[in-house]
Amino acid sequence: MTDLETHEVPASVSTDDWRLQITGAVERPRQYTEGEIRESRLETFTQDFECVEGWVATGLDWKGVRVGTLLDEADPVDEGYGLVRSMDEGYACSFRLDRLRDAVVALEVDGEALPVEHGGPARLVPTDDGRDCWESVKWVTEIQISEEEPTKDDTASDIALSRID
Repeated sequence: MTDLETHEVPASVSTDDWRLQITGAVERPRQYTEGEIRESRLETFTQDFECVEGWVATGLDWKGVRVGTLLDEADPVDEGYGLVRSMDEGYACSFRLDRLRDAVVALEVDGEALPVEHGGPARLVPTDDGRDCWESVKWVTEIQISEEEPTKDDTASDIALSRID
């Protein structure tokens, strides 16, 4: 399948009854099942994944829905931030909304359902240049929209870098 490295799946991760919520500064809060996301306009794109640990997985084929498509249904504030939360206890990463819109909630990699070891059932995959590996949030469960930039809850960088041996 893929040459992404695997790490231990945290005990807090359970894919039973998984849902993705869009909450916060939106007109219409939303909740999606995997099936509902699959009914959206799925896209496929190829991208390398480079980790701060020094390894690179080249030419990964990701398939999922653009975050912007999901946000359009929730009608968020015009300018703001999205805090993307994971099932991984406290793991979250913030993005400006204009940047987050282009990211993908991926359900597949290399033609197969995204395994839990790689963040399945859904993983946020930023698509812009200059992205950092910890921004690819595994086991994504919530996108919380706010007008103010999140600070104390944005833990992705600290947690990811602390896990490097």
